[in-house]
Amino acid sequence: MFCRHCGKELKDTATVCSGCGKPVEVPGRVAAVSGKRWSFSEMAGLIGATLFLPPVGLVFGLIGLRNEAKKVQAAVLLTVGVFMSLLMLAVVLGL
Repeated sequence: MFCRHCGKELKDTATVCSGCGKPVEVPGRVAAVSGKRWSFSEMAGLIGATLFLPPVGLVFGLIGLRNEAKKVQAAVLLTVGVFMSLLMLAVVLGL
């Protein structure tokens, strides 16, 4: 079997490519969700921080998008971050 990303030859039991580090996709094998979600208190803290400092939500949202388990939470953080950025911009400009 070969990695579809870099072409390195892999063992049939490999789950991650030893050449590029990307997950190995094998037909018929269900890929495990890597990582874990943010806990309720972590998520509440991130949203609270985003209400006052919108870049917090934007940065952590982009970081979370790279983790399959956190994609939904990351989308929420990005949404709150963009909304708060636009709201603060409107307040500063007096709109």
